Amino acid sequence: MRRSNGIIWGGLLVVLGVFWLLRNMGLLDLDWEGVLRYWPALLILAGISLLVSGRERSGVGSGLAGLLIALAVLGGILYRTDRAFDRHRNNWDFRWDHDDNNDHDSSDQDYEEDRRSRPTRTQTNHYEYEMDAAIQEATFNLEGGAGEFKLIGTTAKLFEADTRSSLGGFISNIRSNKTDGTATVEFKMEQEQINIKDGKVKNVVTMSLNEAPVWNVDIGIGAGKADIDLSNYKVKTLKVSTGVADVDVRLGEKADTDVKIESGVASVTLEVPKAAGCEVRIDGAMNIRNLDDLQKVEDNLYRSPNFDTATRKITIKYDAGLSKVRINRY
Repeated sequence: MRRSNGIIWGGLLVVLGVFWLLRNMGLLDLDWEGVLRYWPALLILAGISLLVSGRERSGVGSGLAGLLIALAVLGGILYRTDRAFDRHRNNWDFRWDHDDNNDHDSSDQDYEEDRRSRPTRTQTNHYEYEMDAAIQEATFNLEGGAGEFKLIGTTAKLFEADTRSSLGGFISNIRSNKTDGTATVEFKMEQEQINIKDGKVKNVVTMSLNEAPVWNVDIGIGAGKADIDLSNYKVKTLKVSTGVADVDVRLGEKADTDVKIESGVASVTLEVPKAAGCEVRIDGAMNIRNLDDLQKVEDNLYRSPNFDTATRKITIKYDAGLSKVRINRY
């Protein structure tokens, strides 16, 4: 049995070594998204291995099954994380160091000294759009990148934001249709490529919305922290997509709300009023759950005791990678 396990793990090391060697030499180029989506097939192979090993009373199948299960869990986590980043991939081009493909006339040491000697300027900007009484339903789209984001309070404007950033300004625009009483506010970082190697980036964004319209909110955050207080608004839909972040969302009971959250490696806390019925469906390869008074209905589906009788209902679909999920009922 030990010999069989040695053959399995030795063979794995050989395969992985050859794979990474070919990849580093530029001789192997794979579509990772296309490959990772088939991670459940490894579980099927693991089951077949266990059946065979049980019939033949051999440790080879058991060792192989354990290996396949470990690879399946890893593949599932990577696939979920990749999906969370994919929705806003064009705006999350983080650079932890200078581009290795760029050629510099000076030495690497001179380049590093020059980079550190440049002062980091923090820009302060204000953005706002006037409220029109004709607007009955509005959409707010945020492409945040990395930083600290707060959506709190209310404003007499339709939308208002203050930013303090060393990454440059934000691009903001509005589209409105007075005929059907709708408006859409777009708010995204102007600079799409971010160098955060030394952790000296500052990007603090504080936003407020008008409480009169019914809101559809779509928030994309690559990395950092988000405090999203929507308890004062009539929220019809909420989408949150985050890669590596700490996200707190507070919901209200002024409207039925449909929530969808996609996260990679994150900690997400949802505060839901007790007066509202709450349903949560959680899908993911691995996550830690603390769901307060929600009761399990079936696999990955949970509901509050008052879900069927509550006047307002909040339904949450959580698509998680390696995440910590917490529901607080207040």
